[in-house]
Amino acid sequence: MSLILGSGNTKPQYPYDMWYGVQGDFTSKDSNLVRVGNLDLHRTLPIQSKLKRFVENLDGSVKYYLHQNDSRKKDSGAAATIDSTDGNVMLEIPEYYVKVEIQGTKWIYAISEYPLPGFQRVSRKAISPWYGTIDTQTNTAVSGCSLLWNGNDIARDSNGFVSVASNAARYRGGSGAGDSGKDGTYNSQLGMARTSISKAGVRPYCKNGNHIGAYRAYNQIAWLCRIEYASLNCQATYNPTLTADGFHQGGLGSGCTADWGQWNTWGGYRPFVPNGVTATLGNNTGKVSYTVKGWTGGDKVVQVTSYRGLEAPFEYLWMLADDILIWNKEDAVVAYLCEDHTKFTSHSDSATSAPDGYVPVANLPMNDGYIWTNSFSSKGYSFPDSIGAAGTTGFCDYYWTIYAAASPGRGWFGALLAASAPYGASAGFGCLSAYYRSSTADANIGFRLCRF
Repeated sequence: MSLILGSGNTKPQYPYDMWYGVQGDFTSKDSNLVRVGNLDLHRTLPIQSKLKRFVENLDGSVKYYLHQNDSRKKDSGAAATIDSTDGNVMLEIPEYYVKVEIQGTKWIYAISEYPLPGFQRVSRKAISPWYGTIDTQTNTAVSGCSLLWNGNDIARDSNGFVSVASNAARYRGGSGAGDSGKDGTYNSQLGMARTSISKAGVRPYCKNGNHIGAYRAYNQIAWLCRIEYASLNCQATYNPTLTADGFHQGGLGSGCTADWGQWNTWGGYRPFVPNGVTATLGNNTGKVSYTVKGWTGGDKVVQVTSYRGLEAPFEYLWMLADDILIWNKEDAVVAYLCEDHTKFTSHSDSATSAPDGYVPVANLPMNDGYIWTNSFSSKGYSFPDSIGAAGTTGFCDYYWTIYAAASPGRGWFGALLAASAPYGASAGFGCLSAYYRSSTADANIGFRLCRF
């Protein structure tokens, strides 16, 4: 018997009313979803409202939360240290409960603060609010912001180049020491995310229980966003004004869009937005204008999005996900998930069995395209299930696979999420690239530090 759906109604047919969620239809390409459950919770969004940036202790416990409206301050209002020397800056995703229910062609994704019948507990998690880097003094992957500020504006020198803390060189982004020659120039990698490094390259730097198994945390935030806006189109126009009924509308808009050729000319696809430019937004959703110096044709202004503390959630850099591996078999493409970070591995490309700890969680399409439907697990994990939609229909994001290729299309592959700046409508919370091997490292691929 269904616990949620009831004879065509969107009101639960049982007394436990403290849940909210969205309903979709597998047969429809409409990206708009129906709000179901307690509509007052859709207005107050109690779970989304608990996403908070904080500075962590070495064991992952909270040293102090950052201010709701300004991450440069502690929640007490005192100045905070967010360059990672006081601890990694992380984004807390609270514990809550989830239930996915399918009845006929309709599906419901429901969440609750309470352990209602049929709901499964989702444990607390933490993910870095921006892409991570590496502390070369301690050989540790860290999450921090090296920016200096002039009021609420990022401080810049007489050339208009961004000013960073005196210790920023130890956290240099891009390719690390290989980009030291760019220090003090328009495409300096000081204060930027670390890229040009594979999963196996990052893994030894992850210490004290941290890791880069980002899929599960990212998938949760994706669904919190979809429920908040009742939409699968995370790139719908950003509109901070509530509807007449008190609901959020639209989406998060585009990310830090860039042209491939111009980006290559500027810095060979290296990061062009420093970590922490949305610090002035705190835990709030919004956009911050950032000026990139030295861009082709003159200065380039990009809009950097933050969704409840998650900076540049998509359409900026690809994101490594160490908890997912893709096995292209002869007759199927299967996503494997590992929930134990001590067992994360890149695996052999030609292995004929799954590595320890990785279990099959979804069959993926054998051809690439815009995602029409997703499959769901009982824990709320979702993966592309069918293609055939577009940038504003279905799940609105793109799925890439190399399965159809005769020779390189078999064996084990890694997973990349979010998509980088030039991908436009293909990017988003739901996009997935299963095209590259786990050993892939590129200037436009970064990582987020996680703990759970």
